[in-house]
Amino acid sequence: MVDSRLVLAIDVMDRSRALEIAHSLRNSVFAVKINWPLILAGSGSIIGEIAKITRVICDFKVADIPNTNSLIARFARDQGAWGIISHSFIGFESIRSVVEASGDMKVFSVVAMSHPGSDLINGNYEKLMDISERAGVYGYIAPGNKISDLASIRKRTEKVIMSPGIGSQGGKASDAVKAGADLIIVGRSIYESSDPVRAAEMINMEILKSKTES
Repeated sequence: MVDSRLVLAIDVMDRSRALEIAHSLRNSVFAVKINWPLILAGSGSIIGEIAKITRVICDFKVADIPNTNSLIARFARDQGAWGIISHSFIGFESIRSVVEASGDMKVFSVVAMSHPGSDLINGNYEKLMDISERAGVYGYIAPGNKISDLASIRKRTEKVIMSPGIGSQGGKASDAVKAGADLIIVGRSIYESSDPVRAAEMINMEILKSKTES
């Protein structure tokens, strides 16, 4: 689906299963997001394998010293990733190192999170956004299940916002889109459903309707 704003989070550890999910839903999503468990269970080459099927966003939440960050970002870039997610609490120099090593790969900065107990990060989103803006990030990660936080972040930027917290974490795609999300992350509630393609298309329709209404 060319106009999809849905990012499919594949949170599995089996390479074959990940490829199967990516292939079966490639026409229903904007991109696939993968995380460390899949990489650690196999090989970083899975990035390139999925990149041959659809866009790949590496949810590595990079959070180290500049040199290490550069190595991680460069590896993801060379494997063919479309985007990478980095933390911003690490400071300007560290997140800037991710941006510089990424080349054309899109860098998304985490400025607020969707899980319980994320108050420390979420309460400092303004400072984190300031650091991220200076570093030159492409976009932001902001929670789709914490609408007031998401709306506040949208007011401070015109950059792309990608939102987790939809589905299994309680958020609704329609609410997140109306609050300012551009891309909606959904995982288990799609690929664990009895009809994943249908589940993805239902969310795509919800997103499209919300965009029209907002």
